[in-house]
Formats: sequence, C-alpha cells, structure tokens
Amino acid sequence: MLYTVTITNGSESVNIHDRYERIAGAQISKERNAIDSMAFTIYPDNPGYALLDSMTTTIQVRNGKTGRLDFDGRVVKAPGSMDGNGLISKAVLCEGVEAYLCDSTQPYLAERQWSGGNGRTGLQEFIDYVLARHNERVEPHKRVYRGNVDLVTYETTGGVYKGLQRDTTRETLFGKLVDVFGGEMRVRRNEADGLLYLDYSKKLGRDRETPVEVARNMASVSMDEDPTQVITRLYPLGAKLEDSEDRITVASVNGGRQYIDDADALAKYGILEGTQTWDDVTQPANLLSAARSWLAENNRFPHSAAVSVYDLSLIDKAPDELSLLDWYPCRNHLVGLDEPLEIIKQTIDINEPHASSVDFGNSTAKQSSQATAALASKVAQLEKMLGL
Repeated sequence: MLYTVTITNGSESVNIHDRYERIAGAQISKERNAIDSMAFTIYPDNPGYALLDSMTTTIQVRNGKTGRLDFDGRVVKAPGSMDGNGLISKAVLCEGVEAYLCDSTQPYLAERQWSGGNGRTGLQEFIDYVLARHNERVEPHKRVYRGNVDLVTYETTGGVYKGLQRDTTRETLFGKLVDVFGGEMRVRRNEADGLLYLDYSKKLGRDRETPVEVARNMASVSMDEDPTQVITRLYPLGAKLEDSEDRITVASVNGGRQYIDDADALAKYGILEGTQTWDDVTQPANLLSAARSWLAENNRFPHSAAVSVYDLSLIDKAPDELSLLDWYPCRNHLVGLDEPLEIIKQTIDINEPHASSVDFGNSTAKQSSQATAALASKVAQLEKMLGL
C-alpha cells in the first residue's frame, strides 16, 4: 500500500511522500472524540523541507488502497536539528482539521432555550449558531458547517437550554454537548465540495461483519477492566434552584427517591454511589430521562481491550479495513471476549502499514475528554515519542 502525503503552503503544493519521495517515522494517531495528530521526520533533500511553516502549512495523507483521506490537518511545528553525525532533519508535528475549532472564541450569550423549528431540532439550531460565530471569525479554509447531527438529547423535550461563556468553539461544543449528552463528535472534509462538516451522533461508526478472532487475525489481546467507572446508584443533579446552592433532583417524579439504580449492575457489584450534574436541566422529568440514559451508557462497557490485529484487508483477505469508530465482532474464548467492540484508538504507520495498531473497547468519558482537551497535551505526547 502506498500513501501520498501532500503539503500546501500558500499556492504551492508538494508531495513529500509518494512513489518517489519519502518521509521517515510517519505515524498518524486517531482517537474517539479527539483531535487527530501526526508526527514524522523530514530531511533536506525532500522538496517540501523548506515549506513547513507552523500553523499555516496544511497537510493531507491519502490512502493509496482505499483512496480515503487518512489525515487532514496542518503543521503545528517543524523545528530543525542536527545529530552527532551531522545529519540534518526536522521533526514535524501536525494536528487534524478539528483543531480549527480551537482558533475561535464564542461571544458571551445568556442561557436561552433552543427549540428548533424550520426543520431543525434545538440541538441543530444551537450548533448552527456556534458554528456561525466560529465561521465569521476565522479564515475561509477553517470554516466548519453542520453535517450529520442526529443525537437525541432528552426523551421528553426537543429543546436545548444553553448559553455561551467565551470559551473556544471546541471547548463550547464538547463542554456543552458531548460532556452532557454523550455521543461522538468529529470534523470531516466532504470531498465533493471540499468543505468541512461537523457530525454529532450517538454512534458515528458502522457495524462491520469482519470478525476479529483468535487463530484468524487476532495477534494478541490484553483485557483491562475498570470497575471504578461503574455506578450502580446514581444521584442526578439538575440546574441550581433560584437563590440557592441546592439543585433540582428527580425525587418528585421518582417516588420520592433522589437516586436511580442500575438493577443488573447493583446485583453484580453491590451499592456504588455516584453523582452526575446537568446544569442546563430545569425539569425533573427531563433530568430523570437524561440520568437513565447516562447511567445505562456509563455502565455499558466497564472494560476495554487492547488488541493487536493483522489487517487482512491489506492483502485482500478480508472485505473490511480497520477504521476508527467502527464496530467489529471480537472473539477470544481464552480471555472471555465475545462481543462487538468499537475501535476507539488507531495508529497508522505510513512507512510500515502492517505495524499499525488499534485499541478496541470503550474508554471512559473522562479519559476521552481529557485526551482531547488541549493541543498542548497532544504536542507534549508527540514530542516525548520523538525524544524532543
């Protein structure tokens, strides 16, 4: 398989990796609800060596087998260095197009009800407003538009109660939406029109038929259970009561009880109490609905599986390639694994595709949000990997 890596600096575009040119140590890192990243080393004889400008040079990686864009973003930094043997090179760090949402801040807006209308849900109306504020503040190539947004918020209402607090656009979208309603969010390029679109759904990936199983394409598996994430008795908390630090509870619509139980988890683990706060929920019935959905999702997969897989699609022995956010039936009776799992993390090795890796399972919401919270964290990880 041959990847083509193209950089664009102003009006000049150059292939820095293809049939004739090469970059070294090129790896792409993808993670659910995270900004994609890429790291590689480039040498002076490469035609793109002098065209790598921080935050302005854009970069795309196209998969020669599938034709898909496996990375789409910009160069963050490309510092030069010389080793003890006099070898000159640049260690290049890149981030995906979703990082453009970090370049704008949202103006203050008092909390209000977004009820939709004109064919839009309240959630879609809110996202349209936030993206419009982003688009009017950034350059044309950083503009993002609403794509497939079909996540259901609260079962009892189509409205969303939100305001803006001058956070970055990405902090706003993840803090106000993903951290509250759950689900998966991404920014992708539509190659038909070249524009960027934001998708938000409970499940963005597809259910694949190709199994991942021992004695076929599963090289190794390491199970990691984390029962500390399980909550068997949840105390939901809504918006603050007027002139009080107390919050709305579900007691009035839940037989006087301020908590809800996960009966199956309670029978297995015993009483494990926890709280979850929804600052924008003002009705007890909505709070109860949101809490039930959140608890079911939180306790759904209290484990993950780090799986080393032979991607048989590389040699045309399997119809499905391994792709982030897609779900695959995973089976290994030796470690008690037999269920469909989602690819939540993927590393693509451009120089050695067979060395690419994936993680299956369901990492916790806190881990996902922390991993995507700041570019600085991602850059630090990449720098450590490169030994900078």
